[in-house]
Amino acid sequence: MPRFVYKAKKNLTEVTEGSIDAESQADAVSKLSVLGLFPVHIAPESGVAAMPSSRPRQARPKRVTQTDVLLFVKKMTTLTRARVEILSGLAIIHEQTENPVFRDVIQQLHAMAREGKSFSEALSRYPEYFSALFVHIIRAGEASGRLDAALEQINDFMSRDAAMRSRIRVALAYPSLLGGVGFLSVFVLMNFVVPRLRPLLEGLGRELPLTTRIVLQTSTLLNRSWPLVLLGVVGLVAACFHPRGKAFLSLALGQVVRRIPVLRQLMTSQQLVQFTRALVLLLKSGVPALTAFELAVPTMEDPRLREGLTKACRAVADGGGIAKSLNLYAQLPDFFVKMIAIGEESGRLVEVLEEILASYSQQIEADIAVVTALLEPLLILVIGVVLGGIVLSILLPTFQITQFVS
Repeated sequence: MPRFVYKAKKNLTEVTEGSIDAESQADAVSKLSVLGLFPVHIAPESGVAAMPSSRPRQARPKRVTQTDVLLFVKKMTTLTRARVEILSGLAIIHEQTENPVFRDVIQQLHAMAREGKSFSEALSRYPEYFSALFVHIIRAGEASGRLDAALEQINDFMSRDAAMRSRIRVALAYPSLLGGVGFLSVFVLMNFVVPRLRPLLEGLGRELPLTTRIVLQTSTLLNRSWPLVLLGVVGLVAACFHPRGKAFLSLALGQVVRRIPVLRQLMTSQQLVQFTRALVLLLKSGVPALTAFELAVPTMEDPRLREGLTKACRAVADGGGIAKSLNLYAQLPDFFVKMIAIGEESGRLVEVLEEILASYSQQIEADIAVVTALLEPLLILVIGVVLGGIVLSILLPTFQITQFVS
């Protein structure tokens, strides 16, 4: 019978090594589990599993995306469900990962796990990729011996969050495209078409209508400053690829969104769904309520909401009630706060949060339908009025001359 060498954890801190007879690696895992050990590394006695040799690297990307992390979680969940031990799973994922930066991260995770560190401890070394929420769920799964369940929960959380963000982006993509095309059309018309018609309009020998004069003056101003406008557009595009620029644009965009009722409600609902889903995930994993709230706060992207929730957490830590603290410091909808109060008083906080999650998820779908139904026709109308106004202002002097001749 083949013999396997292993390294396994007796608990969160104690690691043991040895060898065991088993028909296969999976059989060795089963036998160690019966002994109350959590396998960290298993390999045939004749050799040890190592990371695959590095293949030629591509140009290093600037960052690791959430898609990379989500794909890592999906693969890790599948391998863990198949009872593949952590080291072998990381080696397999390392070989399949295309992003060179993330490949290096996985290699470091493998090295730390091989040294006997827990998976959660290894993940905590990379907070820029694996949030505190992520690490706490993994730690809870390790403590309960259900790492596969913890990974499934994180996979579900991240997949739902990615799907919701995708639906919102798709809903706003067409209006954004319309706005961009409209801006480009006005820019071309005012900078290249109107200037060519200026001599003809000014040579008609009559005083031009007010609207025509306004269009000509605006065209002159834009024609003189169009390099600055173009430079500004290029600067905005470049800022989208820089972390600080992206943060600034996100903040500025948030200020604009908050002034549009439908979009403001959509974004608020989306952030509340993220926050509530994180709370449900943490509370179901056995994390204390206060710690769960503190870990869920970073999921809020709105700085004002995040700051208010941080103050509310401090108030709860000082002995205040959750609902009362949220009402005092966080600018959250009354429905959300009142539902939290009901859950807190009845001792059914998780069940109430799940009801809130379902309610706001439905609200997001309704808001997306409203945005699709109203925002697109509204943009088309605005763009049509602007372009039609410019064209009409150019043609109006010609109409007047025709009527005068008649």
